[in-house]
Amino acid sequence: MSHALFDKVYVEKRASKDTVTGRILERLGDPEREYIDHYKDVFDAKDAYAGRSLILAHNPGKRIYEGAPVCQSFGNKHFYYSPCVMNCIYDCEYCFLKGMYPGKNICIFTDIEETFAELEKIEKKHDAYVCASYNTDLVALEDVAGYVEKWCEKTAADERLTTEIRTKCSRTDIYEKLPVSERLIFAFTVSPDEIAKGYEKGTPNAAGRLKAVKAAAAAGFPVRLCFDPMIYVRNWREIYTEMVRRASEELRPVNVRDISIGTFRISDQYLKNMRKKYPDSQIAQYPYIIDKGYGRYPDKVADAMEDYMKELLDSFFKDVPVFCWR
Repeated sequence: MSHALFDKVYVEKRASKDTVTGRILERLGDPEREYIDHYKDVFDAKDAYAGRSLILAHNPGKRIYEGAPVCQSFGNKHFYYSPCVMNCIYDCEYCFLKGMYPGKNICIFTDIEETFAELEKIEKKHDAYVCASYNTDLVALEDVAGYVEKWCEKTAADERLTTEIRTKCSRTDIYEKLPVSERLIFAFTVSPDEIAKGYEKGTPNAAGRLKAVKAAAAAGFPVRLCFDPMIYVRNWREIYTEMVRRASEELRPVNVRDISIGTFRISDQYLKNMRKKYPDSQIAQYPYIIDKGYGRYPDKVADAMEDYMKELLDSFFKDVPVFCWR
């Protein structure tokens, strides 16, 4: 496989002998690599936004975190996320990763079994609902990392674990090859084409994403639709109406588990970072209100968008449970 996605490959010395590291390097065609002492030496470098490098490393800290208040728990009391990969190959203008990470570099933590071991300690106390793809798009990186398969295997074997893998990827060829579990949910972020073209650089269009939804469902996985985050633009009513109508028509035979909706929101600190880095970004520079440490649209805007979306879904996806972040 070509490693055209990355300008350079770095390998942390302590990760160099990992089975995952060897498999990734083989998948990339055994590329030239530079060995480093610590992933942050590259990941946090000041020129990190100049290009995109791949870093293979060990996670020196926590591997499982409690979910943030602005992330949806879908009614799960014990809600977590795992940053087994940091950063995304897509370049969405509104993504919180732009305020969280210094650049485009992607870091894969190759000690995934340690992540699972930490998770098992949690599961000795209670069931766990884990979002494995909030800090990246694991499906889009599957040919490199292979972590979708890893999480599917882990979830299928572990009755106390429910996993969500969120994606915008249009791949349809992987789902029938994965171990199926009713506790492994593929959540597809579906955006109007106008939003994808304007603010989600590198992502597939709506038609491609909906085909992927059908492929995952046909393989037997529960599927979730995510109209989240909704982005405020002048003609938002028209484009979201068309998006929901289109999704309803194309997914008519599909049993959608539930739907997530929510307007754009972001940590106040990440927003500050984005505004410094992207002074010309319409999304970063929007006059959000700051509420409890998070930036969000004013109530008038957010209420109008979310209420309208609920009405649309009641018409086009009647009887499908809808979760709204507020």
